[in-house]
Amino acid sequence: MNAWRTFRVKTALTLGLVTAASAIGGGSPHLLSASTASAESSASAKPAAPFEAAAAGVSAKLADSGPRNPGEVERFLDEFMARPDIANHLAGAVAVVTSGEDVLVKKGYGYADLQRKLPVDPDRTVFRVASISKVVTATAVLQLAEQGKLDLDKDVSAYLGEVRIPNRTDVPLTMRDLLTNSTGFEYGDTSEQTTPDLQRDVSLVSFVREHVPTVIREPGKFYRYDNLGFTIMGYAVEQTAGRPFEEYVQDHLFKPLGMTNSSFRLTPTMVSQLAVPYNVTGDPIPLYTTVPSVLPAGGMLSTGADMAMFMMAHLNGGKLGNAKILGEATAEDMHKPKLAIHPELPNMAYGFEYANRQLYNGRNVVEKSGDEDGYHSNMWLLPDEKVGVFLSVNKDFDFRAPFFEAFMDRYYPEEPSPRQPRTSDRQSLVKFEGVYSDLRNRMWTTRIRAEDGALIANDPLGEHKLREIGPLLFQDEQGVQAAFALNADGTVRAFYYDLKSDSWSQKMPEPLSYPDIPPDHPYAPYISHLRQLGVIGQEGETASFQSDQPIARGEFIAWFIRWAGIAPSGQQPVFTDLSGNPYGQEIQAAYEFGIIEGTGNGTFDPERPMSREEAAMVVWNMASAYLHAAPQEAVLGGSTDYWAMEGVRYAVAKRLYGPEIDGTQDAVDYQSKAPLLRQEAAALLSTFADNLY
Repeated sequence: MNAWRTFRVKTALTLGLVTAASAIGGGSPHLLSASTASAESSASAKPAAPFEAAAAGVSAKLADSGPRNPGEVERFLDEFMARPDIANHLAGAVAVVTSGEDVLVKKGYGYADLQRKLPVDPDRTVFRVASISKVVTATAVLQLAEQGKLDLDKDVSAYLGEVRIPNRTDVPLTMRDLLTNSTGFEYGDTSEQTTPDLQRDVSLVSFVREHVPTVIREPGKFYRYDNLGFTIMGYAVEQTAGRPFEEYVQDHLFKPLGMTNSSFRLTPTMVSQLAVPYNVTGDPIPLYTTVPSVLPAGGMLSTGADMAMFMMAHLNGGKLGNAKILGEATAEDMHKPKLAIHPELPNMAYGFEYANRQLYNGRNVVEKSGDEDGYHSNMWLLPDEKVGVFLSVNKDFDFRAPFFEAFMDRYYPEEPSPRQPRTSDRQSLVKFEGVYSDLRNRMWTTRIRAEDGALIANDPLGEHKLREIGPLLFQDEQGVQAAFALNADGTVRAFYYDLKSDSWSQKMPEPLSYPDIPPDHPYAPYISHLRQLGVIGQEGETASFQSDQPIARGEFIAWFIRWAGIAPSGQQPVFTDLSGNPYGQEIQAAYEFGIIEGTGNGTFDPERPMSREEAAMVVWNMASAYLHAAPQEAVLGGSTDYWAMEGVRYAVAKRLYGPEIDGTQDAVDYQSKAPLLRQEAAALLSTFADNLY
C-alpha cells in the first residue's frame, strides 16, 4: 500500500529487500483498442474484440495445462519454499492455489511467531493483506452499481455527503476514475497511514474530510496509484449504503463467502491471530494499526483460507456455492482492461492491475499486491483458466515475483513468440526525448534520448535500451515493455515502463532558469533538475536562487516533501514553534512520515540553518525506512556527531553531494557540521533521486 514499499522487480533475491521498481499489479495480454494511432484512445475503457478472440484462442490451445493434482501442487510449493534463498530468510508464509471451486492447496510455511515457534496456520493465521483491500472495496462498489444505487459515470460528489472535492478541470471526477487509479488528484498518498497508538480511533469520515484532495489533471487521462482515491471510494460505499464501510463489507462479502477470519478493523480477535511482522533483519515490528482505523485502501486482515474463498468467487462468475456477491457479467467485467497507456500495455481493470507481463507466458493474468511494514502479499487470478494464487509473508523479504514466475513456468510454460524490434530513424524518435517525472513519486526521474535507432532511458534502476516494436510501443533487452501516450497535437503526454508499474510519468517542460544561476554554474544541473520537477521555484519566475546561502531547516524539509511527492499534512502540527511558518504542514507531514523528530523540547526550530549531517540523516531515514536500504560503509574524515554517522556514511557511499566534497580521498570529509547551502541541498536531493537504489 505504501508509496515507497510497493517498488519491487524480478531481480535477485538479496536479503529480502523490496529493492527495485515495480509492481503493484499483474499482467494481461488483453487489448483496449484495435488502433494504436490515436493517443487519446489509449485511455479507452473498451477492450478490442479481435484481441479477446486471440486470447481465447491461446487459452483453448493450452487448455490441457494448469494445476490440477493437489498433491503435485503441494510438492511444487514445498520445493519452492525449501530453496535456500527462500528458506534461509523466511519468517512465515501462506500459499494458496485454487481451481474452479476447489482449493487445491492452502498451506502455511515457517512461523507466525518466531519467538514462540508458532507455525503459520492457513485457516487461522491472519496477515495484513494491505492494498489487496482495494479489490474488496472495488467489489463493494460494483455491488452497489448493480443494485442501481451508484452510477460509475456520475460525478462522485453525489456519493460523498457534504464532502466536496475541488476540481480544476472541466471534466467531472467519477467512480470509474477512482476504480482505475486515474483520479487526477494532486496527491494520492497521505503522510500518515499507520500508527503504533492502538487506542487511537480515526473515523473514515473525519479522515476524508481532513484529506480532501484537489483534482489538477483531467480525470481518466493519467494513471497514478492512488491510496487516497480508494479510501474515498470506501467512504462513498459507506455513504451510499447508509452504514459503516466495515459493516457493509462484513455482511455483503465476508459472511456470504464464509470468510470468518477477515476484517477491516484490528479487533482483539484479529490481534490474537495476527502473524508477528518482522523487518528485513528479522527483528519484530511493534504492533500497529491503520489511519483511518478502517482503511478501505489497505486495512484488510485475512487468512489464506479466506482469500481462497474470495478468489474462487471472483473466478466463478461472482458465485461460490449458494453465495452470490456479483452478477456473472459484472465479475467478468472487473477482470478486463479499463485503462492503458497503450492498447497492448494495459494498466488497470476495476481494482485489479497489470504489470510485469513478461512473467506470465502469454496468459491473461490480473493481480493485486499489498505491502505494509512486515507484510507482503499478492493475489493473482487467471480468469480464463479459473485459477487463483495467493501468497502472503510476515517479513520484509519479498519473493513474490520469482514465486509466480516459477508457478507460471511450471503450469503454463508456453511463452509467446518474442516481438521483433525494429530500428527506427532518429526523426521518428526525437519527440520522445526529454525528462519525465513520475506522477506518484516525483523524484523518480527518467531521462530519455534517441541513439542508434533506439531510445536510451536512464532512471534510478540504470540505463535501458528501448527498441520500437509498434507505434508508441517499445521493448527493452529483457522483453519488458514501455509505451507513450500522445496529446491531441501529437506531443508526448506520458510515458510508462513496466519495470515501475504503479504510475505513468509525465514529460516535463524545460525548466525556467534563475537569474543568478548561469548555465556554467557548477550546481546548475542539480538546481535545474529540482526546478524541472517542481520541487523548487515556488518563489516566482524572476526570484533569485541565492545558491551560496544556508538553507533553513523548515525550507529544506519542504523541498524534501515536495521531492518525495508526499501531500502536506492536514493535521495540527505537533511542534509548538510552527505557528505562521509557511512550511508548517510540510514539516508536520515529515514528522508523520517518520523522517524527522524535532529538537527534543517540543519544537522544530524551522528558521535555524540545516546542518549537512542533519540533512544526511533525513535522507537516511527515508532510505532505511522506505527503500529498505542497508547501512553503507564509508571511511569518514573530519568530524561527525555519533547520531549522524549512519546518515553521513550513506551519503558518502552513495556520493550524494556536489563539487563541494572531494570524493577521491581515502577518508572523505563530508563537512558534517557545516551549514547546508542551498546549492548543496539541490545537489543532495538531485543525486539522491538518481541513486535511490
